[in-house]
Amino acid sequence: MAESAVAFLLQTLGSLLQQEPSLVQGFRSSLDEIRLELQSMHFFLKDADRKMYSDDGAKTWVGQVREAAYKVEDIIDEYRYNVVANEDRGGVTRLVLQHYYTRQTASELQAIKSKICEISERRKRYDFQIEQGSTSSQTKGDHEDSENWQRSAKRQRFIPDEDIVGIEKNKDFLMRRLMDKNPERVVISVVGMAGVGKTTLVTKAYDSPQLKNHFNCHALITVSQSYKFDELLRSLIKELYKSCSELIPYAALGKMNTSDLVEMVFDYLQKKERYVIILDDVWESTVWEDTLVAFPNNRCGARIIITTRNENVISSSFGVENVLRVGSLHNEDAFVLFCKKAFGNNDCPWELKPYAKRLVQKCEGLPLALVAIGRLMSRKEKSSPEWKKVEASLSWQLRNNKELERLKNILLLSFNDLPHNLKCCFLYCSLFPEDYIIPQKRLIRLWVAEGFIKKQGRLTLEEVAAEYIKELTCRSLLQIEADHERIRICLRMHDVFRELALEIAREEKFCDAHVAKEEIQSNEARRLSFHYFIGSIQSSSCHLRSLMLFSTEIPSLSLDSIAPSIKLLRVLDLRDSSICSVPDELVELFNLRYLSLRNTNVEKLPESIGRLQNLQTLDIRDSKIKTLPKGVEKLKKLRHLYTYGYNDSMCFDFYDFAQAPTGICNLKCLQTLHCIGANNEIVKEVGRLTQLRKLTIRDVKSFHWDELCASLQKLESLLMLQVKVTREEEMLHLDNLFRPPIHLEKLMLSGRLEKLPPWIRSLQDLTRVTLHWSRLNEDPFTFLQALPNLVNIRLVYAYVGKEIYIRRGSFLKLKSLTFAKLPRLEMILIEKESLSCIRNINLIDCPELKNIPEGIQYLTSLQELWLREMSGEFLRRIRQDRGVTLQHIFPRLQGPSVVETPMFFCGRYFKVLSMVLKKEDERTHLSKYNMELTKLEHVPPLVVNGQ
Repeated sequence: MAESAVAFLLQTLGSLLQQEPSLVQGFRSSLDEIRLELQSMHFFLKDADRKMYSDDGAKTWVGQVREAAYKVEDIIDEYRYNVVANEDRGGVTRLVLQHYYTRQTASELQAIKSKICEISERRKRYDFQIEQGSTSSQTKGDHEDSENWQRSAKRQRFIPDEDIVGIEKNKDFLMRRLMDKNPERVVISVVGMAGVGKTTLVTKAYDSPQLKNHFNCHALITVSQSYKFDELLRSLIKELYKSCSELIPYAALGKMNTSDLVEMVFDYLQKKERYVIILDDVWESTVWEDTLVAFPNNRCGARIIITTRNENVISSSFGVENVLRVGSLHNEDAFVLFCKKAFGNNDCPWELKPYAKRLVQKCEGLPLALVAIGRLMSRKEKSSPEWKKVEASLSWQLRNNKELERLKNILLLSFNDLPHNLKCCFLYCSLFPEDYIIPQKRLIRLWVAEGFIKKQGRLTLEEVAAEYIKELTCRSLLQIEADHERIRICLRMHDVFRELALEIAREEKFCDAHVAKEEIQSNEARRLSFHYFIGSIQSSSCHLRSLMLFSTEIPSLSLDSIAPSIKLLRVLDLRDSSICSVPDELVELFNLRYLSLRNTNVEKLPESIGRLQNLQTLDIRDSKIKTLPKGVEKLKKLRHLYTYGYNDSMCFDFYDFAQAPTGICNLKCLQTLHCIGANNEIVKEVGRLTQLRKLTIRDVKSFHWDELCASLQKLESLLMLQVKVTREEEMLHLDNLFRPPIHLEKLMLSGRLEKLPPWIRSLQDLTRVTLHWSRLNEDPFTFLQALPNLVNIRLVYAYVGKEIYIRRGSFLKLKSLTFAKLPRLEMILIEKESLSCIRNINLIDCPELKNIPEGIQYLTSLQELWLREMSGEFLRRIRQDRGVTLQHIFPRLQGPSVVETPMFFCGRYFKVLSMVLKKEDERTHLSKYNMELTKLEHVPPLVVNGQ
């Protein structure tokens, strides 16, 4: 992580020297010298970061480098703060103070430069190496390292059968692919996060007698993170010769160059005809590129397996035909595996079950964690106090207990393999509470505010950050969580990875998350989050860059008291806290780039908010703020402005907003304007915001449409557009939008429509359409079926016809479909070969709809059917309609469990089925409905309002 701190500082210094030369005029030479010294050290830091976990000397040196980088960053930010803070003073006073601060800063930089030179000199004691990629140059030491690596890997691959749980299905998949009669060379990839059991799975398949008898030769090679291609080939040759009990030509192998080794492997496999090779723990696609040339496709049924924790390895075009994604164990299997390690052949004592279940839950089905923590608990006294103590100190155990060393080291491999910028992004996620669902867009804005994202070509910083997220999810370091209607992409961290991230982050003083209800006296971390908090932060926190609250117990007074001591803050996220006001001192945080007051009781912002010249994100959604101060017009770097607050989405006025001043349209960096009220000037000027990606504009009146359409045609980068009229009887007039933003992905129209605007058909990138209070007479699906990429359609009082037809071959990418408040709808007809990817259908308050959608039985991908405020007649029909039972309608209905919820839905393959009925007349049908359900196997009783 010293590498990340130095890289971040070098980026800051480069930008400062290039873009603000006048600001650093008095100490430019010192900054240049510091930058050059840090650049020379940076080449060695990746190796130093890796060695610090096993070498105390390296750890000390890395810590010194990190502290020096942090100190330089603090000096620069402090100087900029002082310069900005004195801009309003009189001319002479300002010049005197600026001279004073310049001299002070120059002196501090000179001192830290001397310290950095001393640290650089001490580097020579530790023999750090310049980081290099794989190479084909070999030494005797390389041969020995490779031999030791393979021997160690073999020892770790040996796992007794009794220690293996829950791999049968995946093993069967592998064996079928390995043993089938396809004569072509087949490549199978096994993908999953660290510790999920990939190596165990392929080893058990590899060791099976059927496989050994089926293939003429075989080899299983573990690929190290810094593999040497020549040594990989030598290890492969040795394993192949061993599998055939042939004498290994050691002398010849030592003299061969790369091309000789490739030729030897190719010729050997060509001669043996049917072979199987497993490359375990592949980190880069280059491994596959390098080795592919050595594996002949001789049409004799050759098989190759690669295991990897990185999805990017298998996304390359090198012939990976079969992909097996290995997931975590189910709860039952996870508990069995844990108990095997913790209690041997004995059952878990009843008094320890609550602790055991919580520890298992903490592991989230990760076999490596279950085995490691199970072994740890096997050595503990079997008593509640002892287990409670371990449970409470699991983070400490991960840091210090030798029993968990292997778990930690395997997870560290994934972290150490990250580029330095991704390391910062990954560790930042540990600020969020355990099991917290993190909206992707929020995380992106936070990363951008922190400065973690580097500009790449013509991409926006937000687009680059989205690529970072893809990389972290491909490496299984973050997990994707979709919301109910597949509208938002959310993320979460596996609990074990979060514990590891927190340990590293605390060690590096990068960030810390406080979960205990206690007063914080001091903390050297540069980023803090509070999950529970009573009292106030008493210490000076000038080094603090992020402060995030996840508690409703933070009083306004605590913010007043700490504002002066957090003057270098970049991120202030007070979302969901109970604060009622923000102090005027807030505007002194010149470095602030992200301010969230979402879902708070704050009623107004300081009038002088325009002093926050670096602010990028202002989020006041669902707060009590009704009007933005005029000072907002001065926020020249503002990129994202969120002002709306949601009400009931089934109402016409389903969201409120804080009115922004007209000058908001002068903020040329704005990418998100969500939302703004229309007036004569705004509908005309909004077209100047050419960087806009998202726009919500409401209260559009009849005399605004021509100007608004003209402005929208200028917003070529727009991806999301929401337009709403003032009153529900008013019409939307968008036919004059002759050249709509062609890259539009999300469209929401709220107001009456005679017909859908014809230009919608040209929006081939459109993924989401919401029609709200449109009251169309024509079936909108006839029109919308021309859009091939739709994923989500919502109709809310959008259609007043009686029938909806979804035709064969249409909406092949649609995942979510909502019909709400359609007053005359009597029939929904779904033809075969349509909606092939549909996951959930929502039916809400359609009083004339008496039958379940016809053709729903064709929707084999359907996971959820939600019903709310539907008629009693509909519920009777869904129970049994003309002899067609639920089993006919849902042929994959399997063992639903029942929970109480205000809706009804069927989960994947209809594993979940639940209902709470609101209307009194509907309750009369519950007994019959419940009786019908009990005819299905494994179905527990229906729960209604807890009864």
